[in-house]
Amino acid sequence: MMRRFSIPVLAALVAAQLFASTTAAPAVHVRRVTAWSSTPELKDLKAKAEGKDARITRIKGPEDGLILLVVLDVTGDLTLVDAARAAMATEIEKLPPNIWLGVLRSQDGLRVVTDPTADRPSVTTTIQQSPVSGRAGLLETIEPAERLATSLLRKTPVRTAILYITDSNIYNYREDYTNPVINMSDSRDLSRRFPEALIREKTAKLSATLAEADAPVFVTHLAFLRDRLNDAYQTGLQQMAEATGGQAMFCRTQTDIAITITQAFEKIRSMWAVDVEIPQGTPKNFTMHLSAEGADLQYRTRFSMRAGGKE
Repeated sequence: MMRRFSIPVLAALVAAQLFASTTAAPAVHVRRVTAWSSTPELKDLKAKAEGKDARITRIKGPEDGLILLVVLDVTGDLTLVDAARAAMATEIEKLPPNIWLGVLRSQDGLRVVTDPTADRPSVTTTIQQSPVSGRAGLLETIEPAERLATSLLRKTPVRTAILYITDSNIYNYREDYTNPVINMSDSRDLSRRFPEALIREKTAKLSATLAEADAPVFVTHLAFLRDRLNDAYQTGLQQMAEATGGQAMFCRTQTDIAITITQAFEKIRSMWAVDVEIPQGTPKNFTMHLSAEGADLQYRTRFSMRAGGKE
């Protein structure tokens, strides 16, 4: 039965069932940096926050546990969705046993369909049977999904990530983001010149909020759209994903879907999670720098702390 999620309940469930013997969540002022390395090991890893040396408290790599929350936001072309379902089934079957998956749905608010589990057939069945209907929900659910994932990673030492599978179209949201002309008789009405302003404003605000969190968000968009408003929307998706240390990928044709989903899963599986203690006196908005001997690192560099600096 589908139900609305509860962050404390789901976090406690996963911590108890999957990592009951692990230590407590990191202390205040510890942030997680998601990174990718050109080498299989991170030797002599060092961190700096806003130019100051920062202590690394924990490192988890591709061989360590991972909780992946798959959020389904599909409402349109069943042909595209079926291609995504087939590709996801293939990738889920490849996953090692240290990866647990949960399935959520974004229509009418974020809802948990399947709690995180190592039961691959159950997860695949849930995805195959999930309805393709309703309104796009990514913009309304990405923030609560991030809160959920960040809560999980702060209660357990495992790597944690979110993967949105979406065919969202800016015209299919319940809220009107198309910035209709406010004054039809006024040729100087700015909404005539900047119809994408509401979209840019919405995604910019979400990006700023997501920069306060630590779980990377990956977005696989099944239907790349080329009109002006959807172009602004898709740029916003990319900015939001990058604000979390994740990535947005777009499929321009049906044949791109399997390739793109494979790339998303490979990216998530190969990520490192580096927990860094932020020095006292670091400003609210700060940059992070990582270095490791002989490694070419890719990672999120810009972070924002919550009000009061408490993480």
